[in-house]
Amino acid sequence: MREQLLGYLLGALEPHEQAAVEARLQSDPVLRAEFEALREKLLPLAEHEEPIEPPAELTDKTCRFVMSRLGPAACHFAGSHQWRLIDLFVAGGLLAACLMLVFPAIVESRTSGHLARCRSNLMTLGRALTEYSTLHDDYFPVVAPSGKLAAAGVYAPTLVDSKLICHEDVICPASALARQQDFRIPSLAELRRAEGAELARLQHAMGGSYGYGLGYVERGTYRSHRNLRRSTFALMADAPVEDSAGPESGHHGPRGMNVLFEDGHVRLMRSFRVGDDGDHIFRNGLGFVGAGVHRDDAVIGSSRTAPVVLHVLLEP
Repeated sequence: MREQLLGYLLGALEPHEQAAVEARLQSDPVLRAEFEALREKLLPLAEHEEPIEPPAELTDKTCRFVMSRLGPAACHFAGSHQWRLIDLFVAGGLLAACLMLVFPAIVESRTSGHLARCRSNLMTLGRALTEYSTLHDDYFPVVAPSGKLAAAGVYAPTLVDSKLICHEDVICPASALARQQDFRIPSLAELRRAEGAELARLQHAMGGSYGYGLGYVERGTYRSHRNLRRSTFALMADAPVEDSAGPESGHHGPRGMNVLFEDGHVRLMRSFRVGDDGDHIFRNGLGFVGAGVHRDDAVIGSSRTAPVVLHVLLEP
């Protein structure tokens, strides 16, 4: 299993291999520690966004070195002013071929690393949510129906106050939030004290790069979800894009989105619908972003999304 950790981090495993590694990571603390150590070592490569400028005169030094290895007969080509036109065409063709081969591979590797890190963070959040539920009669963090705590991202301050996650656990390196050096999750006390624009700012960012499940309405009452360990109930996901024609995750483009299910497993999905009934994970049964219309109606909202509850749903 250890030899598969690198492939898992880079998103290079088959779906059944990925599922096996995730299951083993949840049950094996020693392997999980090795995974975290490996992830930290690869993080600088995955998170580097700016192009690296080559040292000055690198081209000339490289050419002189290569020519010196070819022997005395070739030394007269070392000066760039003695290159023939055909030499320039050949060198340019080789350089273009190298760029076409190497640069896409670098981009692909970084993209796969971001995807794997996002998946790893969701697994960490899943373990924290499970532990929270064991301490609160199987209930997950509550998203209040109204007031200052009525935003899906409140899950993060709740888990931080419970000392179950760190600030970096809610940041996907592929998201714009990863470039904000001063990001931190506010405490529940800070949220309760905040007013106006400051409150809106905290609500907008506190959930990090991920969306969290809103509650549901049952017999006219808004309720929070309990941990029923359902394998097809979406609890969290890469945050949906707001104000778009249709809800989607913008972190990983056409690759899809990472989704955390209630039983703790994470799956890369290209569809918004799960389960036998095709439940839409970003819309409730009535087609809007708000509280679910029944217990099994999963609705994931971005950080500032309030669990809008229509009055018609609250009628007994």
